[in-house]
Amino acid sequence: MTDETPPGSTAPQLTIDAPETSPNDEPIAVQITGADPGERVRFEATLVDHDGVEWRSRATFDADGSGIVDLTGQAPVSGTYEGVEPMGWLWSMATDADARGATLDAEPTVEIELRAATDGRRAERTIVRRLYDETVTIRTVDRDDLAGMVFEPPGENPHPGVLLLHGSGGRLPTRAAQLLATHGYAVFAVRYVGDHQAVPAEHRRVPLSYFDDAAAWFRQRSAVAGGQIGVMGGSRGGELALLLGSRFEWVGAVVALAASGVAWDSPSDEPGWVEEGAGVPHLEGKPIPRETVAGGLEDEPVAEAAIPVEKTDGPILLVSGGDDRVWPARRLSEIAVDRLERAGFEHRFAHLHYEDAGHLISVPYAPLTGFEAGGGTPQGTAHAAEGSWPGILRTLGRI
Repeated sequence: MTDETPPGSTAPQLTIDAPETSPNDEPIAVQITGADPGERVRFEATLVDHDGVEWRSRATFDADGSGIVDLTGQAPVSGTYEGVEPMGWLWSMATDADARGATLDAEPTVEIELRAATDGRRAERTIVRRLYDETVTIRTVDRDDLAGMVFEPPGENPHPGVLLLHGSGGRLPTRAAQLLATHGYAVFAVRYVGDHQAVPAEHRRVPLSYFDDAAAWFRQRSAVAGGQIGVMGGSRGGELALLLGSRFEWVGAVVALAASGVAWDSPSDEPGWVEEGAGVPHLEGKPIPRETVAGGLEDEPVAEAAIPVEKTDGPILLVSGGDDRVWPARRLSEIAVDRLERAGFEHRFAHLHYEDAGHLISVPYAPLTGFEAGGGTPQGTAHAAEGSWPGILRTLGRI
């Protein structure tokens, strides 16, 4: 940390206190000391992501009676976020570049520059976020019949396994995979649509048997503990996670983010998923029939397309946002909960709902401006990511 108090000044040194390094899924306590009581303090945080894009946030505070600004317990008087938000300085970062989200998965760490200033003094501090354990082994799976990436923690002992499922856009959720591997899970981020010979180019008629084969291949790896594995996905990947849990005994836990308890068709009007050559019962979703979905299981088309989640042999966690602009995730998740309650489901299940969150709920603590198309506010989606992450780890921990 550097201090730029003017030479000869008798004022106390302005200092930024923050951990030098910290894990990516833990909050950072930032405190500024050495200001005069009630003095206005300007704070700025800058992060350059792995694509070289600069993200920045700003906030202005009034020091308390001891000359301290505690970002964990004080609200800024102005800035890129409002209210008492311990990590608001991170999730409210924005960029002038044409970027949708910060790229934070190409290296194990990222540096963040913190700066504080009063009218006469300045201080700087560089901190490091450990995005994932550098000892995690990452391999590309490029087979004639299978595609994706495998993330394995260090050590000779086998680890609990997780099949991680992307949404209809086909982008692998590498940040979540890296973080889960850091927590001791062997993870297979499976590609099921995209530019690869093993999968269709777009989301249509994806065979569920593909994932059964993927799980069989993954479970035979020496790094993966025998028995059941978890499945986790978001959006259409969350719908898929619920489908797999309802059909295959190797699934021991399900995490479904912004998901649907009802199966849907594909953009080409064909079934989104097929089983033994036949389309999985589904609703037509162009547009999403919100009035029909609102009727829940009392509506016959919904009941016929509802995923039999009660057949899952393990705990289920659903997470949804109240301002999801892709589909009514809360109602679609409630349909799954309704089936579980009616069946007297014997395993643990929960639905975590965040009213101000949108569709793109992921791992916590990252810049979230630029995701507004999926709904929600950066603050609301940040709260959803932070609030749901412990539950995700607990659910997968029951494998």
